[in-house]
Amino acid sequence: MKEGTVILFISLSLLMAPKISLAGKANAQAKEFEVKYDKGPYEKAMTADRYREELFKTEKEQKALKDIYFDRARELYEAALHEDEKIIYGHTSLGFLYLWASMDPYLSKRKRLREQARYRFIKAISVRKSHYEAYYYLAVLDTLEENWDSALNNLREYIRSERDDSYYHLLLGYIYASTRAEMAKRAQVEFQLAKEKATDPISVQWAIMQLRQPQKLKGIPPMKLPTRPRREYFPRSVSMSIYVPKFPNKTGREEIREIGELLSTRISETIFRNNRFTLVEKKATEREGDYPLGVDSILFGSIINVNLMGKTLLCHIKLVYPEGGNILFSKDFEIPYTDKPMMAISDRDINRIVGEIEKSFIKCEGNIIQVSKNHVTVTLGSENGIRPGFKGLVIGQASEIAIPHTREVITNEIYLGEILFEQIEERVSKARILNPGRVTIQVRDLVRTK
Repeated sequence: MKEGTVILFISLSLLMAPKISLAGKANAQAKEFEVKYDKGPYEKAMTADRYREELFKTEKEQKALKDIYFDRARELYEAALHEDEKIIYGHTSLGFLYLWASMDPYLSKRKRLREQARYRFIKAISVRKSHYEAYYYLAVLDTLEENWDSALNNLREYIRSERDDSYYHLLLGYIYASTRAEMAKRAQVEFQLAKEKATDPISVQWAIMQLRQPQKLKGIPPMKLPTRPRREYFPRSVSMSIYVPKFPNKTGREEIREIGELLSTRISETIFRNNRFTLVEKKATEREGDYPLGVDSILFGSIINVNLMGKTLLCHIKLVYPEGGNILFSKDFEIPYTDKPMMAISDRDINRIVGEIEKSFIKCEGNIIQVSKNHVTVTLGSENGIRPGFKGLVIGQASEIAIPHTREVITNEIYLGEILFEQIEERVSKARILNPGRVTIQVRDLVRTK
């Protein structure tokens, strides 16, 4: 939420202050990262993450650097939250910073670190109740304070998100091992699960150590880092975009020389009124044969035969994916026409053609079940009507978007990317990510065909 000029001035002042402190500590070779003030709170939080990463890498004896990086990260997270208090990632990351500092031998001397951490995690949950990650960090806090029942309750909330990860099992095993001797076997089961599910070497090593020496707990297990928010992707269109060039008349009959342009114009007008497709118009500067960039499909048509006595045309229409050349739709249509008092085609026949095209592009939804570099596997296949060249939008969950006055929730979906279906099987398909590197696409994300 954007604040007024006074708050903005305060935010900028907070961001500028650390530069003076950095200059004042000449003995500490601290890194500085540029903050683009005009880019908003998200960029400030990302820059704060970079200072937090440097803090983690700082040696024990470099106390001055610890102070600098901690203060810089804290001030940037706070500045981001000054601009938008509903940035869940800002609350969670600031809480994580306080939590981590409370366990650091040097920074733990600061006052009220755990209290401030708890406040931030509760604040994140107040913004969105389904922010389960905050429950994990509350469980860590409860564990540090040996409030075992509360820790277990918060872990149960965390697992509701189906995040059955190594961090959950490590912390649960630690709680079991710390409470009663009869829980030792259950703790070992959790450490074994953590070892199998861990994706980072530190968690694997910690789990192995506990399996080898179950009676020697050495500090709290490794903590997961806050999950960074995924940035929204703005597609050119959320439905299939179609470009319709002029239809050539291949019959050579002078009597119907204008029918190709008439037919393509009438089909374009119907597509424009149809909510299923997005019509892309030809620019005045484009030459014949030029096609707009980024369009999903091109509708080619040609008049291939005419019956002058019966006043009927035979028109071949095909829809093609422009980059790969995949044919998405192909069919011949017999179309009646009139030439008196002027050349005309009925609305019924135009609607029939567009309706046939629309039937070939059934709206369907599936999920991503595998991500490999720039490709994904999706639970949509030929049984859903998917063909090579079809496009889909990747959709994820975000903060709820609501009407301000009524608080009525409109949606909590954001577009994360676009994919192109390439290899189609009966129940699954391989698809290429069309905007790789700009967003993070994950397993379980929703895919909706365009």
